Amino acid sequence: MADWREKITSVSKTKGTTAPEGAKRAGLGCLGLIIVAVSILTLLITIGLFKSGFVLMGIFTTVFLLICVATAVLLLVPNKRNPL
Repeated sequence: MADWREKITSVSKTKGTTAPEGAKRAGLGCLGLIIVAVSILTLLITIGLFKSGFVLMGIFTTVFLLICVATAVLLLVPNKRNPL
């Protein structure tokens, strides 16, 4: 618990120019999970549109779904690989 408080203290002491790597990863992870949730909901909407016969709107939502999935993959897959 003291370690968690220390991390929060170190984040709150920053002046906005830099942030600890852990805070950056946590923020990107939360954003990635939100985009995954939006992607799942968009998938359900897309399926419903195609089943209802709204093909043109289904195509637009499919494009939006692909953008959401690509964004989630880019956010959740680590960019820097540390072989150590």
